[in-house]
Amino acid sequence: MSTALADAIEQARPRHDLGSSSPFAGLRRRHARTIDVVAQSVAATAPAGVLLIHPAAAYARSGSFALLDIAITITLVVGVGLVIGMFARRIASTGSLYTFAARGLGSHVGLVTGAALGIGYLAVAMNTLASGSQRLANILSGGTAPPWLVVVLITGFGGIIALVVARGLRMSTRMLLVLESIAVATVLVLSLVALSLTRWDLGLLVPRPSDFSIEAVITGVAFALIGFVGFESGAALGPETRRPFAAVPRALMVSVGATGLVMLVGTAAQLSIVAERPGAASLAAVTGLSGLIDVIVAISFLACALAMTNAATRLGFAMSREGLLPVVFGRVSGRGVPAVAGMLLAAVVTAVPVVILAIGGSRQDMRIVTSPASIIGFVLAYALVCAAAPVFLARIGELTVRAVAISALPLAGLVCVLGFYLVATVRDNPGGLLWASGILAVVVGAGSLRLARHPRVAARIGVHDWPVDSDCIEGPART
Repeated sequence: MSTALADAIEQARPRHDLGSSSPFAGLRRRHARTIDVVAQSVAATAPAGVLLIHPAAAYARSGSFALLDIAITITLVVGVGLVIGMFARRIASTGSLYTFAARGLGSHVGLVTGAALGIGYLAVAMNTLASGSQRLANILSGGTAPPWLVVVLITGFGGIIALVVARGLRMSTRMLLVLESIAVATVLVLSLVALSLTRWDLGLLVPRPSDFSIEAVITGVAFALIGFVGFESGAALGPETRRPFAAVPRALMVSVGATGLVMLVGTAAQLSIVAERPGAASLAAVTGLSGLIDVIVAISFLACALAMTNAATRLGFAMSREGLLPVVFGRVSGRGVPAVAGMLLAAVVTAVPVVILAIGGSRQDMRIVTSPASIIGFVLAYALVCAAAPVFLARIGELTVRAVAISALPLAGLVCVLGFYLVATVRDNPGGLLWASGILAVVVGAGSLRLARHPRVAARIGVHDWPVDSDCIEGPART
């Protein structure tokens, strides 16, 4: 028996009043699934790699308050995820936070958000590509690898990233899902083994008043936030996702929840070891499986580099279609993919660490700049989106007290974290902060100059995907 819906579809006529193309014409739209968005978001956070190297460093910063830092960070990220969901349920754009901020606070705030987000994506991609390659090179050489071997691996993996991004969205996200799932499952098993070594003594994780310090806790939250940045990148897949207004918000919250749970369990396990054996630098020191752990970290970080490059490609695509970036970033291949943009950005991500190593520098020399660039970029972008949400909702007549509260709480936390981080970085890494701030200022300045010279570009900032004739059918005439 046919249903009313089936009859309506069978008898429906195509529409001709919506136009034949959206601002993202050529992009392969509406083919990805929720799992692809989840894979992109989870891989960008690199939970397996972060879990295996961060807990000991977190304990060194905050002592017994390290697990509390993780809990506070998860709460903060959930708040940001809820804010992003307010936009994602109404707007689908490859520009993600850049487009959201522009729709709320205007083109110039959108420009700052996009510049900060783009710098954050590229900085993390460079860090993780170099780190993953370094660890694999050390394994292959049986010790500290020669720089030429690291350069070869960085170049090779950079080429693979370019190829995968150019081949298409679903290929990259499914590869990310497989790699990160294997890595996370292995880390969780090792974490449970670690907890058994301490006889499941969770009392070691109870904060001690002697370790309390506002600066240490907030700095610890800023450090823990590194393990979650990039979770929002799934929003950039909105135009390519089926039912984006439902799939993207759901996928982002699933990603945050899954990553948060993994981080809590894994961090608790490793912190219990560090608390019981302060001399144990990491899980590798206790299990003796340093080789396996290096492989897991490398896989997780290389997947992260791919995910961040993927996100940066979509961001560049949106900016190009609006006129902020050269048209080459907005071109799509026959597969409906911004392939040229992906290859160009993968080349940048690869070239920077290769050049630094080639002239005698080290990965640490690069991290002096990329670490503050990533933290400042992501935290600033998150804060601006939280500030933009109430304005956007008020503009469309949907502002509520609940929405204001959801936006204000993470905004206050992010401003606090950013302020403390800047103070600490001025003290500990002023040169890196100067470089990172200078790069951001140059990018924003160049964009502002283009907006001033080309008012039509400014008017296009914040464009998003919209339905076209082929997406809809004509219903019965209304009387």
